[in-house]
Amino acid sequence: MRTPDPPQNAAASLGGTSWQLVRFQGSDDKLLTPDDPAKYTIAFGTDGSVSARIDCNRGRGTWKSSGPNQLQFGPLALTRAMCPPGSLHDRMVKDWEFVRSYILKDGYLFLALMADGGIYEFEPIAGSKAAAPNSRVASTGPIEYECTRAGAGSDAIIATFYKTTPAMVVVERANRTRPAFQVRAASGARYEGQDIMFWDAG
Repeated sequence: MRTPDPPQNAAASLGGTSWQLVRFQGSDDKLLTPDDPAKYTIAFGTDGSVSARIDCNRGRGTWKSSGPNQLQFGPLALTRAMCPPGSLHDRMVKDWEFVRSYILKDGYLFLALMADGGIYEFEPIAGSKAAAPNSRVASTGPIEYECTRAGAGSDAIIATFYKTTPAMVVVERANRTRPAFQVRAASGARYEGQDIMFWDAG
């Protein structure tokens, strides 16, 4: 059976690229990192097929994109070995069908789950095809902020806000780029990520 061709913009961005997992951040701020990124990989075919390694198991399925930065995976035909304790296998398999959007930023791939379920961050596998830049997702910025620290002067922060689900901000500071994702807040918009909290009071 022939797999469906993804739309041209998605095929150009993702087709032929391969990625390995850096981290997962849930909407409850829980951060999960793999013991070895090479054990968790995704390879996008240009024909709408996808292959994956999820720890001790490997599988094949399909992917499709019905609009800019939208992404969904079809059912994954996966081997059924029992992975060791501490594996991210069960979490990633459970989340597979809930991926709904993606962003390419500074060479990294971010996959967002539906209903504020969290974000998977991937880096390209060495030697694989580089993904084409993609900025079609609705965004605001970049916006420059001045960060003042008591007794330590100030420095600049550059933030770009993306209208994903959950909402994401990419913060650039002192030659470091970090994503953070919106969490519940009593007022304004608060974003949290690894070693970062960004609060836009509005």
